[in-house]
Amino acid sequence: MSINTDYLIIGGGASGMAFADTLCTHTNATITIVDRGHSPGGHWNHAYPFVRLHQPSSFYGVPSKELGCNEIDTVGGNKGLYELASGSEVRGYFQQVLDQKLLPTGRVRYFGNSEYRDDGSIYSKVSGKEHDVSVRIKTVDTGYMGGAIPATHTRKFDVNANISCVSPSQLAEIQNAAAQYVIIGSGKTGIDVCLWLLDQGVRPDQIVWVMPRDAWFIDRRGFQPTADFYDDRLHLAVKENEAIIAAGSFDDLFDQLEHAGSLMRLDRDIKPTAYKCATVTIKELEALRRIKNIVRLGHLKQIFEGQLVLENGVYTTRENAIHVDCSATGIPKVNAKPIYDNDRIHVQCVRTCQPTFSAALIAYIEVVGTDDTHKNSLSAPIPYPTDDKDWVSQKFISGQNQLAWVQNESIRNWLKECRLDALKSGQSPSKRTPEQDIMALKLKNTFFAAYTKLQYFADDMKSK
Repeated sequence: MSINTDYLIIGGGASGMAFADTLCTHTNATITIVDRGHSPGGHWNHAYPFVRLHQPSSFYGVPSKELGCNEIDTVGGNKGLYELASGSEVRGYFQQVLDQKLLPTGRVRYFGNSEYRDDGSIYSKVSGKEHDVSVRIKTVDTGYMGGAIPATHTRKFDVNANISCVSPSQLAEIQNAAAQYVIIGSGKTGIDVCLWLLDQGVRPDQIVWVMPRDAWFIDRRGFQPTADFYDDRLHLAVKENEAIIAAGSFDDLFDQLEHAGSLMRLDRDIKPTAYKCATVTIKELEALRRIKNIVRLGHLKQIFEGQLVLENGVYTTRENAIHVDCSATGIPKVNAKPIYDNDRIHVQCVRTCQPTFSAALIAYIEVVGTDDTHKNSLSAPIPYPTDDKDWVSQKFISGQNQLAWVQNESIRNWLKECRLDALKSGQSPSKRTPEQDIMALKLKNTFFAAYTKLQYFADDMKSK
């Protein structure tokens, strides 16, 4: 069978769905989605059972459909803040978007369990059938930033025979308690596993956390929707700008940001060198600080019975410990490339660590932009951060993009209505108090000075 389509979207993950939803809303284009997975949602289909978003549900998903009930959590580490959708909620949500929004238009086709081949065909991994595809406008690659997930990634360390080394999903299914749990990896997954074990009643001294590098964390309270948290967001934004302006050096910048409350660290005596956009609450951070067996000897090389061999030393563990592999890369840092590239669109972040918002906006710029040069001027790509220096570059590029968007009337109006935009006017009170007016003016007056200082730091890092 031959397929003719205006847009071919490679990948039915979160970014692919956000792109398709926006395109479907603002055009009459025909869209074909080719997805290796059996259903939309990408990596969420392989996520561990206790996974949750690290950001409020309000800021995730597709523009046309709310995720969750927009309610405040009343229990757990996120108590007092807006809900974080679970993995099962996210999977069901994307299926609903496909079944209730996209497919009923008659303009969208979805090919699950399928691959797009270099010869321009779609191959079904189930039926073995092939379909030739003719793309009239653009091919959209949503997998350029694609990473590895805990359940399927290839380990970078060796595990001797008879050693228990499981994925987070397998951990959730264990039948017999272990005397010790060794968590390998300090990213979002490692945080989730440590917090889950503590919630299950595991004592902190039973947990060993292998942490190649300490990371800076974002306080989730400063990233909340609705006018109820307007004061928190406003004060944090002002303090962050003032911290950037006051910083005398790159190292001093992070001291200033920590003092301002923009960034937090696990151990107050150890300066982090990693930054991966992970958010935690103060309550969660306090729980993580109860874990004292933290191994800072570089990356793990090999696991023996009762022993971890690492880059910079050896660490002794208890016999029959369960090792939990949380070392998958997640979203890797890749070199940025032009998003609009002739007949292809390479989806990347255009606002720091906001993949679905970015994909939706890229789709809208595709609709309202003129040529590739104009579109690319509105959407400088932001590589996903891994190091502390990436905080500076991603913050600077985000500010650069925001300035370009607010000067474009069509994009500015779209942002005001887009539920994924954490900065939209709907997140502000209908009428500000005099104190809020003062802080809003201070935010406006410090923006360009902070932006200029970030540019200085970014240029200085490039020259070294």
